Amino acid sequence: MRRALAWRLVYARREHGWKRLLRDFEAVGRLDADAFRAWQDEATSAHARWAARTIPFFRERVAPDAPLSAFPVLTRRDLQEQLEALRDPARPAATLRLEASGGSTGAPVRLYLGPEYAATTFSTEAWLMRSWGLTPWCRKAYLWGDDREQGAVGWKERVARRLLPHLFLNAFGMDEVRMASFADRLDAFRPEMVQGYATALDLFASWLLRTGRRVHRPRVVRSSAEALSPDARDRIERAFDAPVRDVYGSRESTHLAAQCGHGGFHVLSFGRVIEIVDDEGRPAAPGEPGRVLVTDLHNRAFGVVRYENGDVASWNPDGWPCPCGCPFPRLQRVHGRTSDFFTTPAGKRIHGEWFTHLFYGRTGVERFQVHQRSLTLVEVRTVGSATEADLAPLLGKMREALGEGVTVVWQRVDDIPLTRAGKHRFTLSDVPFLSGRR
Repeated sequence: MRRALAWRLVYARREHGWKRLLRDFEAVGRLDADAFRAWQDEATSAHARWAARTIPFFRERVAPDAPLSAFPVLTRRDLQEQLEALRDPARPAATLRLEASGGSTGAPVRLYLGPEYAATTFSTEAWLMRSWGLTPWCRKAYLWGDDREQGAVGWKERVARRLLPHLFLNAFGMDEVRMASFADRLDAFRPEMVQGYATALDLFASWLLRTGRRVHRPRVVRSSAEALSPDARDRIERAFDAPVRDVYGSRESTHLAAQCGHGGFHVLSFGRVIEIVDDEGRPAAPGEPGRVLVTDLHNRAFGVVRYENGDVASWNPDGWPCPCGCPFPRLQRVHGRTSDFFTTPAGKRIHGEWFTHLFYGRTGVERFQVHQRSLTLVEVRTVGSATEADLAPLLGKMREALGEGVTVVWQRVDDIPLTRAGKHRFTLSDVPFLSGRR
């Protein structure tokens, strides 16, 4: 009761309109297949009309009543170079929140969010927790590492954290000693849900399996922020003896898709439209990997329409309705990149997301790549106008984190080659990686 009261007073109270939104989301999720398709067609058409008539970037490129398919694909470069042209001119920038992406594809971007966007995110979280049979105020442990989110907080937040049981385990630095400590703290805390980066969960799960250590069984393990491989899912589920629920999203558009209690990987269609297209821009066949295009129906401050976010995914080829009864389309999987762990000479492992976060909002960097060539050499390459002097604080943090004996070198380049699959790796390591082994 105390936890529920704290959640309502500190968190729910500040998100105006979240209950109405949650009821709307649940109503859409209960529609039958035909009614849902009609609803989605109308919602998508209404958003396309708004974007074509309101957003300067699209007013110059599409007709006022153009269907979504007539819109150009929005690229990361467009977000970098057309920030103000993609904002609703009737909404002053000072009234909006400027969100920064670390650029998991190596290309940092910024975009605007209206104050109402937080309520939709909050309601989506509540919807997800209900779908998994959990309450929003349940005991949660995070194998996470976002320095921005774990930094200084106000007094209300500090009170809420004392009343609401949350455990934070730092995924930005993991070694044998720390993982043993994580296991002890999880046993003492007894979380109902454990949430973390896919690779961080996999590393910890591999350590648990190798050492034979058992930890308190949560009801759900939530994987986020990275693509989750089938092998990693298997290791995590065996180590925790609990089901893994994968959630797909990004800084540019949160909550794109999530797994239901039956394992169906549903697009969260009450607020998102996802297209998967081939190299020619045509819809990819079910089961065939393709480029992901995102349209965010909830962002009416900024035109996130047919935005190519740099991920690769495929539709579920199984045409049967999901046993959960939800009519939302299902992904087969997200094939996109996963962050590497960097291993230091001392045996410490640093999560690739840590390097990504150093580039949040960094001006003069269009794309970047951090490449561990050996235990003692890390190369940083950037595309853009930033100089070594501009990046000196960032490079210094890398050297401090990697420790003595590691050389970090920087180079400005004209381009960063893509992988054979046409993808950009923002971090990669040539050092052989064996989970849980030094």
